[in-house]
Amino acid sequence: MYRKFRKKPQVVIWLAGILIIALIICGFIIGRHPGLINYLLTLLEDFRNKSYIWGLVVSEVAQILITLCGLLPASTGAIASGMFYGIGTGFLLSASATLIGSLISFFLSRSIFRPLIERWILRSPRMNQIDHLVQEDGWKLVCLLRISPIMPFALTSYALGLTCISVRSYLIGTLASMPALFGYVVMGHIAGSGATAIHSHQISTLKTVLLIIAFIGTAILVWHVGRLIHKMLKLPENAVINNQKEY
Repeated sequence: MYRKFRKKPQVVIWLAGILIIALIICGFIIGRHPGLINYLLTLLEDFRNKSYIWGLVVSEVAQILITLCGLLPASTGAIASGMFYGIGTGFLLSASATLIGSLISFFLSRSIFRPLIERWILRSPRMNQIDHLVQEDGWKLVCLLRISPIMPFALTSYALGLTCISVRSYLIGTLASMPALFGYVVMGHIAGSGATAIHSHQISTLKTVLLIIAFIGTAILVWHVGRLIHKMLKLPENAVINNQKEY
């Protein structure tokens, strides 16, 4: 599957690269101007009030773009979905947008930058071994990266696209982000129900639970990466690995 990317015209690759840069710039601009976030939320609410279906479509597209941008918190779209569409519909919107956006980021990174990195890796037997070791770790590494807030969601997607991790492992690991996403949707629903002392306490409790999960996930990730580094340091210098990767 990976070889198919190499056959794509250079124009497509350049356009994809420009798209990534444009999305990151948009995310940076929005992130530096909180008023724009409020404006976007108001715009989404207007779409929902005018047409429920169009509101769903616009909300889905907006959350996919948020997942692609990288500099806007991924929780923003989930909270908005919970506020406007409730827990069930809001979670379906956010979950599907997150998976679609993460896959687009992954394939963009893999199709544009991975071929360049692979040429360098193939020249170095040791880097080839490390690349293979990351592939073997697969979904476990992706899962821990998704639980931990060390790296932004979109940046993680682009970074993982540079590795030889399979699409299957990537998708399985990305599912680990769903519980936290559900928590943000619930927080948005509670916040949209009205600000009372009970609601504030519920939101505070949810935030605490999410922080505890993130802390535990980060601790396990640090330990797991430490084990990976230990394995990498023990790799023989000149060993040759049959690099039969399946993307």
